[in-house]
Amino acid sequence: MKRMKHLERTDTSDGSRTELVLFLTISFVGAWITMIPLWLDGLRRTSAAQGTPRLAAVCMVLMMLVPALTAFGLTVRGRGPRQALRLLGLTRSTPWRHELRSVSVALAIPLGLTAAGLSVATLTGWYTPAHLPGPGTVVPLVLSALVSVPLYFGEELGWQGYLLPRLLRYGRTRGLLIGGAIWGAWHVPMTALGGSYPGHSVLLGIPVAVVTAMLLGTVIASIRLSTGSVWAAVAAHLSLNEFTLPLTREVSGRIVDPLLAGPLSISTWPVTALVVLAGWLAHRRSAGPGGRALRNGYLR
Repeated sequence: MKRMKHLERTDTSDGSRTELVLFLTISFVGAWITMIPLWLDGLRRTSAAQGTPRLAAVCMVLMMLVPALTAFGLTVRGRGPRQALRLLGLTRSTPWRHELRSVSVALAIPLGLTAAGLSVATLTGWYTPAHLPGPGTVVPLVLSALVSVPLYFGEELGWQGYLLPRLLRYGRTRGLLIGGAIWGAWHVPMTALGGSYPGHSVLLGIPVAVVTAMLLGTVIASIRLSTGSVWAAVAAHLSLNEFTLPLTREVSGRIVDPLLAGPLSISTWPVTALVVLAGWLAHRRSAGPGGRALRNGYLR
């Protein structure tokens, strides 16, 4: 509970609400704009076996940077550069030992959720594990993850550094779920092109993506709340994309349908939902009689 105090209480004035609307508008419009080249090129993923073309990779990089640039720009405009670093959770508010431990746990959580989800998918016949990944698989993933840190920082600075504290005014539970839904909706330009669920109808892919984002986004936001650091949220998001997704494919003996198996699949929903429920119960218990301010999401 003490660690949650690292988050600042956000202003609930009309000006703050205007900034929130402006942040969401720029982030969503920016996401669609960065995907325009792919729409014009007619690109659409129709199979999980398809790789990521260079144009798609460039567009996704630009899309991931939009929330951070928007959040930083709005905060600097209102509070100045030094205050922006503190308010967005970039300054270290805990000892390095705690920070490193938080990042380590954050990296492990998506791996644990995915492993449990793959167990469910294996029992249902949706997934066929073939072998454990060796150093030849893991080392390139680690190198890729290190290079990709700025991209995930680009998203989480916006979602967990800027958006989350402002959503907490609606209550912790509602704020986390709303944030997850926003995160899923923001991915629609990519999801509509078959990004997360290739080969499936957009009418199926988009709702599944939103539910998945609400669950996983709640987990990532809870990590941010419990550690008081954006970097732990970055680590969790990075682990999700850079480790769990490729490892799901590498361990299997055949092409994996990401709708049925893997971190973004419906087979992982029950496991993630249980973790979210456990986190909610733990928060209720820790808040206690004197935790009314925390339950309402207002800190300090």
